[in-house]
Parts: sequence; C-alpha cells; structure tokens
Amino acid sequence: MRKDFTRYIVTFIIALFVVVTPLLTEASRPILIEGAMECETDVLIEKLQNPQEQRIGGWRFISGDYEGIPLVVSVTSVGMTNAAAATVLGIETYHPFAVINQGTAGGHDPALHRFDIVLGAETIDLSAWVSKRESNGADGRHIKLRPTYYDENGTEKRVIELKADSELLKAAVDEGRNYQAGKVVIGKISSSNNWNRQIDMIRFYNEKYGSSCEEMEAHAAAHICKNYKVPFLGIRIISNTEIHNEDFDPAAGTSCQQYVLEVVKSYAKNKGIRTDA
Repeated sequence: MRKDFTRYIVTFIIALFVVVTPLLTEASRPILIEGAMECETDVLIEKLQNPQEQRIGGWRFISGDYEGIPLVVSVTSVGMTNAAAATVLGIETYHPFAVINQGTAGGHDPALHRFDIVLGAETIDLSAWVSKRESNGADGRHIKLRPTYYDENGTEKRVIELKADSELLKAAVDEGRNYQAGKVVIGKISSSNNWNRQIDMIRFYNEKYGSSCEEMEAHAAAHICKNYKVPFLGIRIISNTEIHNEDFDPAAGTSCQQYVLEVVKSYAKNKGIRTDA
C-alpha cells in the first residue's frame, strides 16, 4: 500500500512538472523590441537592468529586464534586408513571446504631424509593385502593389497587407490615451528602402493605399513574424513630413521609445510575462 502511495505521489509530481514547466518558460520569454538607429534604441537600452550584449553577424542584441519584464532590444540597422535578418536571428536565438518594431517615420497622412504616433494595424511593402506599360515617359502613380508571400501550414499565401496582433494593438491603443506629445492613431505603415520626398507620390500612397507613414523596416519584420507565427506590432512616430514641411527631428525617437515601454508594461501585465514567473 505504501509503495502504491509513493508511486502515486511521484507520478503526480512528474505530471505537475510536465504541465507547469512549459507555462513557466512561456511566461518568462522576452518581448523583442526592434529599432534601426541609435535615436530609436538608446532609451530602451539605457532602461534595461542586468543588460547583456550579444552580436550575431552584423546585428546587435541587448537582453535584460525592465521592471521585471524580460526584454531584448534588437538594433537592426536601417533597411528591409537588415530588419528581416535581425528578426530571424532574434526569434531563433531568444524565442520571444512577441515582437514590436518601432521607431521614426515620414508622414503620408495629411492629418499627422511630428510626434504623432501610428499604430500599424496593417503594414504594406511599397517596394513591391508592377507598373503600367508605358513606351515613353513614366508616371509613378501608374503602379499596382504586389503581394507578400508567406507560408501557412504548408500552403503559400499571398496578401498585400500584413495585420498586427490584436492583443498587442489593444495594449497600444489603451496606452495611447496617456501619450502627451501628440496623438496616437491606428493606421497603415508602409515600408521600402526609399525616402520619398515627392508630394504627389506621398498623396498617391495615402489616397490609393491608405498609407499613414513610410519607413524602412516594419513590413519586413512583420513578414518574418508571420512565418514564425510570433505576435507582431509596428509602432511608428512621425519624425518628419513633407506635406507640412516639417524636417526630421531625432527627438521623436525618444518619445516613441518611452511610449513603447508603457505599451510593453500593459501587454506584459495582460499576458503574465515576468522574469520572476
């Protein structure tokens, strides 16, 4: 009888360990926050407790915790290729619970000014397009966006827009009520390796495709997260806008990082993400 009882207790403990361990591991997985430049990552890195830096290839990752929340800051460098590569490396190395790609952007929506923030409910690739056949001259407005290709359970899917994770987006919307430097809007983030200063094209992208702003990384990171099935959100602050003749202000990057940290706290609380979980 005693043997049977002991066997029962041992079996129960093993079963409990098998069930609980993955939950503890998941709760302590980090949130990966990406930024391309120093003005988009310096505050995040400064706020990390017990920071540990790792370089993988040409990409820099700093892990630590912020108010008990495990974070990894990825300095991706500028551009779609860098963002995609850094996101793959970040996911494979740190197995993040979620990815936030954040930083500065140029305004497309005429309602937006410097220090306004766009929450990317959707991202699109402005570098993927096909033009109308023209034997003479060129008009950049005669283009049609091409889809992004990704895998879903062995099936190739094609979409123009990649959608953000709903829970990340909700946390960002909720924190937007406390943001003081400008307004926070839900919009569409456009990515490419271009810096467009042509007013006609800016208006075209806004009117034709609903683009709120342009930058060089978010859609590439969203694409990688889609394939890995990792929750993703792009957050971009307007640092410049040709429509209103407002030049680039790197201080916008500081405001964005401070806001993102508040979003992280809200999201982590909802999901139970803690280093001490």
